[in-house]
Amino acid sequence: MFAWLAENAVTVITVSVLIIITGLAVFSLIREKKSKKGVCTGNCASCGACCSSKNKVK
Repeated sequence: MFAWLAENAVTVITVSVLIIITGLAVFSLIREKKSKKGVCTGNCASCGACCSSKNKVK
């Protein structure tokens, strides 16, 4: 097991770094989407008319 790990250390480290970067990017996108949850732009065609008419930007 240790021999295989030593032979493939560069690959293991590269894949680990890529997984961490991808996870951080997904986490950032989710956090950004949650922070904009209550913001209505007034363009109901783009959001499926999910907001009420009193929250629309005029």
